[in-house]
Amino acid sequence: MTWVIAWLLGLGTLAILGLLVVHLVVALVLIIPTWRICTRAGFSGALSFFHLVPLIGWLVVMAILAFSPWPNGEASSSGPGV
Repeated sequence: MTWVIAWLLGLGTLAILGLLVVHLVVALVLIIPTWRICTRAGFSGALSFFHLVPLIGWLVVMAILAFSPWPNGEASSSGPGV
């Protein structure tokens, strides 16, 4: 009976480790484009490191970009393509 509990605990640890690896890969993929967006908007590029915070990091970054005034101003709708 104890081997079943040990096996389940080991399986849970493996699942948590897998989730951590997937989270880090996704966060690292998102850091580069978010860094560029933040610097173009006039914010510090280091803001993109919030993606490393599990579960709520991307919400923090998106909320800051969406609801705070951009230091470099908003993009105009009458750009060269319009």
